[in-house]
Order: sequence, then structure tokens, then C-alpha cells
Amino acid sequence: MIWAAIIGSGLVTYMVRALPFAVTLPVRLPAPASRYLEALPVAIIAALVGPAVLAPGGTLTHGPEPLAALLVIGLVAWRRSLLIGVIGGVAAVAFLRAIS
Repeated sequence: MIWAAIIGSGLVTYMVRALPFAVTLPVRLPAPASRYLEALPVAIIAALVGPAVLAPGGTLTHGPEPLAALLVIGLVAWRRSLLIGVIGGVAAVAFLRAIS
């Protein structure tokens, strides 16, 4: 039964990810829809990472993570690159954990 769930989940995931490549729209999206889709990756990352950084386990943290999160926000706002933000965040957490 567990294998059926794993295979089914894989198929559904593949179909959802392949759908935009299989179906193309003959017209351009309206400007609001385009802006929404461009902002979606950042919003998803913030929704997933934000609570884990600020309140892991339901309590506020006082470790290096909030400071690193501020650094990541600044890097992404400055460079407009999520990759640079991720690399900077990992480096900042590693450095701050090493010195504390």
C-alpha cells in the first residue's frame, strides 16, 4: 500500500509540473496575472522559511537565524537573486554559529 502511495504521489507531482509545458496559452497573460506569477516563488519561500526561522517549535529563537534572515532579505532586495540570498544565508548561519 505504501508503494502505491509513493508511485501515485510521484505521478501526480509529475503531471502538475509537466502541465505548463504541455499546455501553452495562445495569448499573453494580463499584467496583474504576470506580476502575481513572478512574485509567487518569493512568497512561497517566505511562507515556508519564515516560521521555521523565527519560531521553530512554536517559541521565538534567539540564535543566529533571525540575524541571518535579515541578511538574506537585504541581499535579495539588493541583488534581486534568490540564489545569492540562499548562499548568503547559509554562509551567515554557519559563520554566526561558529562564533557563538
